Amino acid sequence: MAGYTVIDFETTGLSPRYGDRIVEIGVVKVSHEGEVYDAWSTLVNPQRDVGASRIHGITAKDVLTAPTFDDVAPALLDAVAGRIVAAHNASFDMRFLAAELERVGYVVGERTPPSVCTMRWSGAFLPGSSRRLRDCCASAGIEIVGEHSALADAFATAQLLASYLDRCGGRPMWGDEISAARAFRWPAPRPAAHTLTYKVRADRQPERADGWLDRIVARMPRSADSRVDSYLAVLEMAMLDGYLSLHEQDQLVEAAQSSVLSRPQVLALHAEYLHAMAAVALEDGILTADERSELDRAAACLGLAQHDVDDALAGAAGDDGADGLVISGISLTVGDRVTFTGEMRMERSVWEARARAVGLQPAGLARSTKLLVAADPDSLSGKASKARSYGVPIVDEAAFAKLMDRLEASAD
Repeated sequence: MAGYTVIDFETTGLSPRYGDRIVEIGVVKVSHEGEVYDAWSTLVNPQRDVGASRIHGITAKDVLTAPTFDDVAPALLDAVAGRIVAAHNASFDMRFLAAELERVGYVVGERTPPSVCTMRWSGAFLPGSSRRLRDCCASAGIEIVGEHSALADAFATAQLLASYLDRCGGRPMWGDEISAARAFRWPAPRPAAHTLTYKVRADRQPERADGWLDRIVARMPRSADSRVDSYLAVLEMAMLDGYLSLHEQDQLVEAAQSSVLSRPQVLALHAEYLHAMAAVALEDGILTADERSELDRAAACLGLAQHDVDDALAGAAGDDGADGLVISGISLTVGDRVTFTGEMRMERSVWEARARAVGLQPAGLARSTKLLVAADPDSLSGKASKARSYGVPIVDEAAFAKLMDRLEASAD
């Protein structure tokens, strides 16, 4: 492959299935050695309303004379052909890219185009960072100038990817994604009907207050499951104004389906999300009326009740932070198979005995394994790599301890 093509899209909403479109494209190339070069961007006329201008800063007037996606598609396909595509929360951008290409007559196929996700890999390189691009960049010492413009976000993502490559010493950890990119065949671009004229946005950035909920999102812990992180990234975008419209709720259903999350898993995620919000609200030891009101409103948006807020506040008051999200959507029942890998803080034999005592079955990794407990969830061990290929969730020792506590409490 010739190198990486980093892409970022600003969109009218969260879901191409529900008619949302791309309104801006940012493209930046990165060499295998981490050199960032050859950037371009353009606004795109979505041929519908532009959506959340308060977030992306693009108005209907801005895109009135911009090229359509059909106009831009040949240049975009030239930019990704023979290269590895990368993005931050790549599943979001790749769903939009595939849908837009199909909409204008290109055959992409049933499989989402492969890509490297800098959000997914942030845990391996940036311990402690949240999933948001701005927080990952801050952790890596990268400044974003003009956040929420496609080119600025693509350039920041390219720099983040370059920092990962540097830390890998030229040996990328995402071998599976590279192999998938080599095997994937992008559709050949059709001859352009006319010369493409890029249109860049005016020299202004979206002005959005960094409100209470937005600050909470910045503190949200990451999940050990990349599917969960992808869903939560979409949820956080939808929750920026503290309100989920019916349209946004439909979009979240589509995001959950794309991430292969069941309804119980989604509800568990929402409950853990509310718990994380409550923990941040209580950090200063005071719950203001405004904070309680925001929590009540968020709970209603998430399909939860006021008593769930009470439970979240009670739980948050009794723990040391909002770290439960790492086990969101995962539950263990008697008979489940669990596997251990790596050097644990507690002897593996002790963990296995404790697991057997509540009816779990410690055994080697198989497709039927419910959970892999790893000393390091970002491990590149054979077990961890195989677990990812099987879709088996990977959690660390602390997260497994919490699951065990719950299981033991229910058995009493």
